[in-house]
Amino acid sequence: MTEVPVSIVIPMFNEAGTIERCILSVLDQHYPQDQIEIVVVDGLSRDGSREKVKTLAREHGNIVLLDNPARRTPAALNIGIRNARGQIVIILGAHTRIDEEFVRLNVLTMQEKGVKCVGGTQINVGETFTQRAIGLAMGSPFGIPSAPYRYRRKQGYVDTVVYAAYLRELFDQVGYFDETLHISEDAELNWRIRKAGHKIFYTPEIVSYYYPRRNLKRLIQQFFNYGILRSNVIRKHRDAAKAVHLIPPLFILSTVVRAVISFFNPLARLLLGLLWTLYLLYVVTASVFMALRERDLRLLLILPLIFLVMQVGWGAGFLVGFFKSR
Repeated sequence: MTEVPVSIVIPMFNEAGTIERCILSVLDQHYPQDQIEIVVVDGLSRDGSREKVKTLAREHGNIVLLDNPARRTPAALNIGIRNARGQIVIILGAHTRIDEEFVRLNVLTMQEKGVKCVGGTQINVGETFTQRAIGLAMGSPFGIPSAPYRYRRKQGYVDTVVYAAYLRELFDQVGYFDETLHISEDAELNWRIRKAGHKIFYTPEIVSYYYPRRNLKRLIQQFFNYGILRSNVIRKHRDAAKAVHLIPPLFILSTVVRAVISFFNPLARLLLGLLWTLYLLYVVTASVFMALRERDLRLLLILPLIFLVMQVGWGAGFLVGFFKSR
């Protein structure tokens, strides 16, 4: 492996509880620190996040703090990339910490495979029982089948990856992150990368750790937003749509239509009941499988509700995003 300069761009806004852990995991990399630049792009935080970054920057000369007045994630990413000095740019989230081999394996994989975009798996970590259960659901193919980087164990070429490493020249060729988006900006960029003829390589050896939302209220807000922004990506690139993206919104739409018709048609009421019976059977089966795998039957008390919140929230958000003006 040839060691090359790497810039890690971290968007931040009011992340006092997580940003220090994230940066420290970068400082612990098995890769020369003089080859790593940490670019934190802050949306003018007011919770002490900036002070924590400034303290670390005084101790480590490879940390840079920039401002993002727009407070939008893709804007923060673009600010960081344009100011980054690395030959390779890695996108990271403030809610994340990375394995000690994360940077080295990204660089090594990119060079060995001869590709310009690589990424790895995301392991969810919970500090409470509810957060752990949310993490298990998010990391399950039963929960988010459209995000295989959360559970896939086989390396290969994929459509998108989480916290990707990009060869810097890619941005000059395909453009930067779309600042009209807010959450799915990485999936949209990766779509343009593939359309330009490049391949994206995934390997589970590249590991990052994600700390999910701590309660169901924040979880449904998160997935509602995920649904809205995924619909925006599909509206912009129609051929980016897959069947797995359409199942949750079609389920919600079918539920609403049958519920309205059921006031006048007993058959529609029967079909509505059958639809939800099959869905709840799916949710319960998935929950039993996860609980047995984790050897923790307490999970049966909350996993069905978590799956329901994630999927219904995502489907409802997709419909809202599809029908509202961009």
